[in-house]
Amino acid sequence: MKWNAFRSDLATDAGEAVRLVGRLRWLMLALAAGLILACRALDIALPWLLVGQSLAILALANLALAARLRRGAAPLVVLRWGLLADVAALTELLAFSGGAANPLASLYLPPVLFAALLSPGRFAWLLAGLSIAAYGALFQWHLDWPLHGGDAAYAFNLHLAGMWGSFALSALLIAGFVSWMAGQLRRQGEALAAARETQLRDEQLLAVGMQAAGAAHALSTPLNTLTLLVDELLEDHGDGALAQDLRLMQAQLQSCRQTLARLKHGSEPDPGCAPLFATLAERLEGWRSLRPDVRLAWQAPEGRDPLVRLDPAFWPAFFNLINNAAEAGGGELAVSASLSGSDLRLDIVNRQGCLSPAQLARAGLAPLESAKPAGMGLGVMLSHATLARLGGTLSLDNRAQGGVHARVCLPLKLEGA
Repeated sequence: MKWNAFRSDLATDAGEAVRLVGRLRWLMLALAAGLILACRALDIALPWLLVGQSLAILALANLALAARLRRGAAPLVVLRWGLLADVAALTELLAFSGGAANPLASLYLPPVLFAALLSPGRFAWLLAGLSIAAYGALFQWHLDWPLHGGDAAYAFNLHLAGMWGSFALSALLIAGFVSWMAGQLRRQGEALAAARETQLRDEQLLAVGMQAAGAAHALSTPLNTLTLLVDELLEDHGDGALAQDLRLMQAQLQSCRQTLARLKHGSEPDPGCAPLFATLAERLEGWRSLRPDVRLAWQAPEGRDPLVRLDPAFWPAFFNLINNAAEAGGGELAVSASLSGSDLRLDIVNRQGCLSPAQLARAGLAPLESAKPAGMGLGVMLSHATLARLGGTLSLDNRAQGGVHARVCLPLKLEGA
């Protein structure tokens, strides 16, 4: 999913780049129109009809290319046609206004730069070759720049001012576009790093799943043996203090057998719609019966209890966090639930222990070093991956007064909403 999203972001960035070039083209057309008005005010005699039709054709081409992009045309194809139109229109304008002597000839550079950045390879070299050839042809085929009353000094000063203006415009275009491209590349790099991190986590989870399948097969036989032994012991010691412990062992073994059965069949059956907070309370009560050594404080909001359809994959992720909190918190934890709009928020708090900064930074992305005697550090990573698949989030924070606070946010589809 992350890789598909990353490829989609690349396509979106290409389309955004083409739209940005289109907006720059409109800006250049507006500046050209202002320059024409300035030339008219200075009584410079140019073939205005020919100059106007060049700008009009480029404006129509920009409209047509934008329409093609909206209809789903490939962004790079639209970009290439647009840059070719830029070079053709600039060549025509220069041919009608002094040719190679026109200081605006340096505006050949931005289209070549855009091609090199957005479409590197043969097209960029083709556009560079066409620009060089067009610039060279302007030495031979062009209309002369009109002198103002034959004043060569005035024309030269105007030429110098035009050189400065074209340099400033080219510098602004290049600096602005390259800065934008650098920002896009940085964001793509960050997205690629996140995608790689997610892929690494998914590979680790796949390895865990394969190991879990093997463990389920290996554990079924000893669990059956232990169940038979406990049943026989209950028949022989049906009364007394030992019977209570044996019934607890029987319940624990039955829970293990059910867990292995769910693992074998892939997941729990879908229970359908159920009251949200009542279901949470029922599940926690069942967990409490399996962990009588843990003091659990459960708090649900007052008021209506909405009907929801919880994905069966949510429960293993939830109880991973509950078990972690119970074992890290010295046998005491608090769980509270609330609903914000259609988002479920669960707060799981244990009042002892803390996570190091490195553990907080890596929580959910890789197995954590566990302080529990038999802990493998996989619980948080498995919960994080499951909640992310369900569209939710998991955050861990150290409490100022001691302990760890885990917050789960999960979007729900409320029945009847």
